[in-house]
Order: sequence, then structure tokens, then C-alpha cells
Amino acid sequence: MTQPPKKILFASDLSTDMKQVFEQAVTLAAYSQSEIIVLHVMEEASKSSEKLVRMAFGEKLYQDIKNEQRDGAKNLLIGKNVDALRIRQAISGFFQEEENKATPADNESPIAKILVTEGKSIADEITLTATDERCDVIVIGCKQQGLLAEAMGDHVVRKVLKRASVPVFVVPFSL
Repeated sequence: MTQPPKKILFASDLSTDMKQVFEQAVTLAAYSQSEIIVLHVMEEASKSSEKLVRMAFGEKLYQDIKNEQRDGAKNLLIGKNVDALRIRQAISGFFQEEENKATPADNESPIAKILVTEGKSIADEITLTATDERCDVIVIGCKQQGLLAEAMGDHVVRKVLKRASVPVFVVPFSL
């Protein structure tokens, strides 16, 4: 018999399309009484590109820009950004629809942790994080148009599907 997931890894690219995907992760978490780990992976630049940027702008400015990107992504995910606040309000509205049926403990956020990482391969970072955090399922989004073509092509979703050691819930979102 299949056990319900206890930890869900939600992989976000920070686009507004992720709201639909996150709603699916929240629904799954609500039904299975599990927690969500939110992950955003920033792709590392190639060594040659990194070297050129460092030479052009200097080491300090390069590090400042890199830190600003990481902080911006984290702020967006934790709600210190206006757009993220709107998304959180919409999600809050999603929970309020079920408020009459819920107990006070059910209204707590299912988000256990928010992670922002950097790696050469986004798919590798997603699958490694799922393993490290002992997640039972990965929730990831994919454009609805050409979903099959994207899954079969050289795409992050295809790579996650191939490399994951846990089930992957692919949520198509409309364009």
C-alpha cells in the first residue's frame, strides 16, 4: 500500500506561473497532512562567463551582484516582495475557502523550509535536495503547450523525471 507523502519538495522558478503549481502542492499537502519545502535553484554561470564578468566589474561588484540575486530570490519566496505578497494573499484565500471545515491547527502554513541554492544543473539540485531533505514527492511545473515535447526534450522536467528517486508530480500550467 502506498503511504501518503510527509514531505513535499516544491521546485519554483519564481515565475507567476508557479502560483498554479504551488496551489497543487498545497492541496496535496492539505490532503496528506504533509509539509512543503520550497526550493529555488539559481543556475551557475560558466567559468569563462564568470571570469569575464569578474574582469569587467571587479571581484567585489561581482560578489555583490551575486549576493543581491540570492537575497532577491529568497525575499521573493518568503514574501518580502510585493508580487510575492499578492501570491501569498491569493494562497491565503485558497485556505479560507476551506476555513469552515478546518480546525485552528489546520490553518498553519504547510511551508516548513525555504531554500535558495545555486548549481550547474537545476535538475541535479532539485533531485539532490529531495534526497537530502528526505522528501517523498517532488512537485514541479511545466508549460502546458508542448508538455509531451518538453518532457521528451532537453528540459529540466525531463532531467528531474530521469534522476529522481521519488515520485515527481508534474503540474501543467497555462500560458
